[in-house]
Amino acid sequence: MAVNKLKQRNWFLIAHLLFTILFVGGSFTQWLLILSALTASRADTLIVSHELMHKVDLSLIIPGLLGVIITGVFLSVKTHWGLVKHYWLIVKELLTLVTLGIGSALNIWVQGTIGITEQEGLRSLQNPAYLHDRTMLMIAATVQTFLLIFVIVISVAKPWGKRNTAKQRIASDPSNS
Repeated sequence: MAVNKLKQRNWFLIAHLLFTILFVGGSFTQWLLILSALTASRADTLIVSHELMHKVDLSLIIPGLLGVIITGVFLSVKTHWGLVKHYWLIVKELLTLVTLGIGSALNIWVQGTIGITEQEGLRSLQNPAYLHDRTMLMIAATVQTFLLIFVIVISVAKPWGKRNTAKQRIASDPSNS
């Protein structure tokens, strides 16, 4: 029975890592597409760069993020790590939710850039609304990418130790003996 639990946990860990790869890979792909839009000298390149950002979001980032959340919760609940036993896990969970929020905002700006570039082509580069959305995409993508890298670092380093919960304090109190 213990062997089956170990195998199941290993499969969930593999799935968690694969979903992380999708999420992080999608984030870096978004960066390449933003750079493509920044250096575009043709309307079709500009339009396609923004349309592909949306496709990457739908095909890599959203499934990756949802998979990370689902497998992460399962791994936390079904292992000794728990959901809130360690500070590094709490930070990782909160930052994952922050990246979800950033992703939602990114989608709004991507949709804005798609609409403008489809209507205006290269004239978009003089449109203040397009320039605002593109700037916000760059800022949000930078923050999201750095947060993802930080989450990976703390997942490996596991800093900050275990939380000292009330049950642990009571159990370790010598006056309770």
